[in-house]
Amino acid sequence: DFIRGMDASEVLSLENSGVKYYGYDGKEQDIFKTLAESGVNYIRLRVWNDPYDKDGNGYGGGNCDLKTAVELGRRATEYGMKVNIDFHYSDFWADPKRQNCPKAWEGMEIEEKCDALYTFTKDSLNTLLDADVDVAMVQIGNEINYGMAGETFQPKIMQLLKSGSRAVREVSEEKNHDIKIAVHYTNIRDNAEVDSRASALQSEDLDYDVFGLSFYSFWDGTIENMQKVAKHIREAYGKDVMVAETSYAYTSEEGDGQ
Repeated sequence: DFIRGMDASEVLSLENSGVKYYGYDGKEQDIFKTLAESGVNYIRLRVWNDPYDKDGNGYGGGNCDLKTAVELGRRATEYGMKVNIDFHYSDFWADPKRQNCPKAWEGMEIEEKCDALYTFTKDSLNTLLDADVDVAMVQIGNEINYGMAGETFQPKIMQLLKSGSRAVREVSEEKNHDIKIAVHYTNIRDNAEVDSRASALQSEDLDYDVFGLSFYSFWDGTIENMQKVAKHIREAYGKDVMVAETSYAYTSEEGDGQ
């Protein structure tokens, strides 16, 4: 009843640098096979719009473009794991302090940017599904508390979220492939802020399935508080909760998840 997932976005970059992975028998084997054997059932893959400079040099961090996601997604699917595509809508890391607009979208007004985000999301998902990647969840944005794709005004962020959600739903229907939509925040320690984010999504009638939260125990409080927040979101707003980016990966699909 639980998603037991991990982020494997940098695997290809590591392998290209000479890293090798081994199974429990000590023999070299695909890391995705080892993960599946270990009980992992979901793989998250970051997708950055264009993680390369004008000379074609990658920015690092795995250079997580769509092509990389296709290759890694195929391998995860081969070993029976579902894939969560995490669109950052940026050319590099997106987090609470850094929500930079992709180079290709700079200077766009919000309506034009919404169209670009919709097209990028839809085209990327079609490419992944056509490559037989079992995309079962999509994050429309990454830790978007204070910004998304270069926008910081919350009504504009909501417009972007609606464009991303619409793209996912359309692909899901056109491909007859069930895909859950996750909206991803952080700062789980602040219970009031988490509730206000969920309330705003409900007020704006955003079409989504999973409320995602980052949890780093160093910054974000206790396991007990995290469980309390997850339970509250599920009971108050009727959404599944995905708590990730920690050694204590936690998802409540049934009950309170304890």
